[in-house]
Amino acid sequence: MEIKLVKYWKVELFGQQPESVITQMLAEKRKPFFTGYSKEQVNPQKLHGSEFISLAPSPDSLELQAIRLYRVGEIKCSPVYEQEADSFAEAAEPLIKWMAENTHPHHSAIVTSTGAELLMSERVHNTDK
Repeated sequence: MEIKLVKYWKVELFGQQPESVITQMLAEKRKPFFTGYSKEQVNPQKLHGSEFISLAPSPDSLELQAIRLYRVGEIKCSPVYEQEADSFAEAAEPLIKWMAENTHPHHSAIVTSTGAELLMSERVHNTDK
């Protein structure tokens, strides 16, 4: 059995349900009026007595948006799991980006566990002889 870690929670907020059964049947598929993200699972029972729910507008956002709870009729909370990442690729990306922005194509870098060296090729001759 594989254990997956929850990276964050996607929280969809829906408005109040239409009152009559007929309007519910005629209504299209409901769409959330706000989609936000939280590091912890949102528990609707713990929200009673609160006036607002605070959610981030994007998964990596530090700012929060407060939504008045009287507008919320239904909350759908879905986990988003951590993906197994290629840690080498994640570590290499910042260096590749820096080199693309600060050096020319003839530069290369050698990185070891104790240092990094930036090199520039002056002359190269390749042969298949």
